[in-house]
Amino acid sequence: MKPPAAFAVLGCLLPGPAHGYQLGKRLSSGLGPIWHIAPSQLYSLLARLEREGLIQGHLEPQGARPPRRVFSLTPAGRHAFWDWATSPVRHARDVRLELLAKLYFLHRHAPERIPALLSAQAVRLARLRDRLAGRAALPCDDPWLGRIAARFRLRQLEALLCWLEEVMICYEKEVKSA
Repeated sequence: MKPPAAFAVLGCLLPGPAHGYQLGKRLSSGLGPIWHIAPSQLYSLLARLEREGLIQGHLEPQGARPPRRVFSLTPAGRHAFWDWATSPVRHARDVRLELLAKLYFLHRHAPERIPALLSAQAVRLARLRDRLAGRAALPCDDPWLGRIAARFRLRQLEALLCWLEEVMICYEKEVKSA
């Protein structure tokens, strides 16, 4: 399973080929408020994605300076990206980074796909909430902690579901004003 940051790198190649420094800038300017990918992590991800055939790199001459490696998406990389971007996150903890990144890329490249993602995400979170609502406590050797932890997670899921509704309303207003 690829780390979510790998998909963010793929998404930053949607507009076209780029070298590592350009990708770092794209990531920083687009996802900077929610996600930081260190240069060392970026270059490691680029090597991995190239080995997996999701991107391909080629050397680009720079005159007197050493050539730089420029990366572009392969068809497999484009397919993997869209599969990731249009699928809901599995866990509530992944909403803060991964879902926001998916919404960023969809908003830029396929805004018409946002409602389906929000709907699928709401279904997934509602199932988690409903499953948790039937439990008085989470497994723990301290019953009190198990009870308050269950209540915390339940309230967290309820808050995320309310937030998803707000995002959908915000999206609908944007579409109407465009």
